[in-house]
Amino acid sequence: MIASVNSEIQNIKLNNRLLNVCLEKRIPFASYQMPGESEVTTVLQHLGDPRKLGSANDLTNARGFVIAPFEENELFPAILLEPDYIHLHNHPVDEIIETLLKISLTNEKEIPSQPIHQASLAEFTNQVEAIKKKISEGIINKVVLSRITIDRCIEGVDLISLFNSLCQAYPGAFVYLLRIPGIGCWMGASPEPLLLIEGDLAKTTSIAGTQVLGNKSVSEVVWKAKELDEQEIVTGYIETVLQSFGVSSFEKSGPDSYQAANLVHLRTQFDFEASIIKPLLGEFVDALQPTPSVGGLPKTEAKDLLLTVEKHNREYYSGFLGPVNMGDKTALFVNLRCMKVVREGFALFGGAGITRGSVARREWDETTQKIMTLSTFVTSVKQSLNSYEFSKTGS
Repeated sequence: MIASVNSEIQNIKLNNRLLNVCLEKRIPFASYQMPGESEVTTVLQHLGDPRKLGSANDLTNARGFVIAPFEENELFPAILLEPDYIHLHNHPVDEIIETLLKISLTNEKEIPSQPIHQASLAEFTNQVEAIKKKISEGIINKVVLSRITIDRCIEGVDLISLFNSLCQAYPGAFVYLLRIPGIGCWMGASPEPLLLIEGDLAKTTSIAGTQVLGNKSVSEVVWKAKELDEQEIVTGYIETVLQSFGVSSFEKSGPDSYQAANLVHLRTQFDFEASIIKPLLGEFVDALQPTPSVGGLPKTEAKDLLLTVEKHNREYYSGFLGPVNMGDKTALFVNLRCMKVVREGFALFGGAGITRGSVARREWDETTQKIMTLSTFVTSVKQSLNSYEFSKTGS
C-alpha cells in the first residue's frame, strides 16, 4: 500500500515538472486521468503544430488526442494533437525536459478576442419560453440550453495544483488539463463517455436528467416524469444511431442513478462489438455528436435553434475530446463540467434540457448547480493553497 502511494506521488511530481515546462514554453499538451484510474497520462507535441481535422472521416485513421467543438467553424475547428512524447506513470522526464527547454518561444497567432456573453435570469427565461414554443409547435422534442458564468478568482490559483486536486476529487470522471494554440487552456471533469473502445469491445452512454444529491443516498433518488422523458429521448436516439450503423446486437443496461460530484443523473449504457464501427469511427462519432444530452432532438433542428437562441459561443463546451486510436484504445468524452482560462478568470459552462414540462427557474437552478460544481471546487482549492502558503511562513 505504501509503495503504491509513493509511486502515485512520484508520478504526480514527474508530471508536474513536465506540465510546468509545457506551460512556460507554450508547448501543445493534454494531460488526463481516465475514470477509475489513478495514473495521469500526458501527451505533447513539440515537433510541428497540432492538425486541423477537415471532416469526420479524418478521425477514423487519426492517432493522438482530439478536441472538437459543439459547432465547427473557422474559429473553432476540431484539432488533433499528434504526440511526439507520451508520459506514462513513473517514466523519467529529464531527457524530454532537457529537449523542451532548448525550444525557443514561438509567437502564437493572436486569437481574436471573443466577447463572453453572460445571460441574465430574465434572458434565460425568455430563451426557455422560445424553445417551449417550438416544442409546442411540434418542431422539436428537446433542446439543451446552456449559459456561461465568469469566475474571477483565478488570481493565485496554480493550474497544475488545481488539475491534481481535480484528479483526486473526481476519480470517476475523465479529468483533463490541456493547452493548444488556437484553442487556449481548458480544464474539466466530464462524467459522460461518448464512445469507449478497447480491443473488440465498444461502449456508449446515455446520460440525461439531473438532481442535486444533497444529503440523500443515490438509492433514495426519485425521478420525475420530466427527467425520465429526457433520458428516454437520449436513449432512443442512441439506439437509432447504433441500428443505422448495423449494430443490431448490443447489451443495454439501465437506466440507473449515476452520481457525478454533488449531482446525480440517469444513465443507460450500451455495450457492443467494436468491429463494425472501427472502420467508420469518424462517421459514427459524427452521427452521435451532439447527442440529445447536449444538443437536442431532432439533432439538426435543435442545433439550428440553439445557434439562434444562445447569445454566446459554446466553443469546445459540449463538444468531445480524448485519446483516439492510442494503441487499441479510443476514449472520447463529452466536454462537460469544464472551464476555459480567459483574461477575466475562468469561463464556466452549464446546460439544462428543455422539454415541454420545463420551468425556467428550475432549469436556471440546474445550470447553476452544474457551474458551481467546478466554481466551488476552484475556490476551495485556492483557499487551501493560500492556507498552505500562509502556514509555511510560520505566521
